Amino acid sequence: MNSPGSITTVVVALPFAYQDGMEKYNGIMRYLRESEQDWELRIVRDTLNVELFKRYMTLDVAGVICGTAGCFDGTHQDAEMLSECLGVCQSRSIPLVGLDWPLEDFKRRRLRGGTFLNIDSEKIGEVAAQTFLKAGMYASYGFVGMYQGCAWSRDRGAFFARGLRKSGKCSVRIFKGSPLADADAMGQWLWTLPKPAAVFASNDCAADAVLKACRRNGLRVPEDLSVLGVDDDPVFCVHTRPTLSSIHPDFEEMGCRAARELDGLMSGRSGGGRMAIAGNPTVTERMSTAPCSPAGMLVRRVDEIIEARACQNIDSNIIADELKISRRLLDLRYRQLKRMSVRESIVRQRVRRAKYLLAYSGHSIGRISKMCGYRTESYLGKVFLGLEGMSMGEYRLKNKRNN
Repeated sequence: MNSPGSITTVVVALPFAYQDGMEKYNGIMRYLRESEQDWELRIVRDTLNVELFKRYMTLDVAGVICGTAGCFDGTHQDAEMLSECLGVCQSRSIPLVGLDWPLEDFKRRRLRGGTFLNIDSEKIGEVAAQTFLKAGMYASYGFVGMYQGCAWSRDRGAFFARGLRKSGKCSVRIFKGSPLADADAMGQWLWTLPKPAAVFASNDCAADAVLKACRRNGLRVPEDLSVLGVDDDPVFCVHTRPTLSSIHPDFEEMGCRAARELDGLMSGRSGGGRMAIAGNPTVTERMSTAPCSPAGMLVRRVDEIIEARACQNIDSNIIADELKISRRLLDLRYRQLKRMSVRESIVRQRVRRAKYLLAYSGHSIGRISKMCGYRTESYLGKVFLGLEGMSMGEYRLKNKRNN
């Protein structure tokens, strides 16, 4: 902990235009709150703008957290820019924690003076394989990388193939081009996959290109192809049709660990020159990987309605009417596949929204209760306590973000 009155100036360079950048920043703020550190943050929103980066590196800077920009594709030019940012820090003896820097570049250049945290490509690939294996039998499997020659993209595809091989699946067909530059070729390639097919894309941008190619070429998702991306970015996942299932790396935990690592470097408790893996990926399932059985499609549609409108005046009767089925059948199918009632699912979604508002907004608890679909604060309070094991006030005290 810093001495009273002392302030530590830290440069934070993250791709704030992307979901992962914001979540990593939230993780940094979580560490500062939990450790009671008093850091003055200087925010650089474009990590590959070296000149801007240099201007922030004044004499009072004690440390740097620097991530790659969302457009980073592993090219030689981008690697040179990242290395130049590291060189600026090394010339001033300023410790740096790098996020999502290319591991091959680290090994080749023997980068020193920093700690480097990366998303675990092995776990990403294995989670993708297990997601498709649990969903059912497919006639074929495909992989679409973001860029040719991109190390992290290639690794995710390789570990995806390995995960399938462990379960007796023989091979994965790989699209050789760019999903953005070679859209027509990718559409033809998708047609060649024996159906039903499962397609894993190395990130959500590539997965979105796959969905667009399916629409242009008359391929149905998920009936003909199931599609899975990585990053769980709402820009691509929530506002597509069908909505996109995606692997969500634990970016917030990565940011928290980055701040912890930098704290150790600045205090001398730990040394630099290390590579580490951060984040435990989970899957957010949406319509693009929905089970193709009628019951599975029904339940996934119910989940989408609940995700979008749980905090409105909605219940099982309204959902059943909208889907033109009986409430009894709706509740039966939903409980069979989800092991909870539609009402329980609505309540859980409302509590998730309440948790977000408690952590990120300044609204009163009474106001939050109304925003989450409850007329009284006391009713939501009982529900919240039952699910979370603490009151809403206690949750806010422990989780309030100061950003």
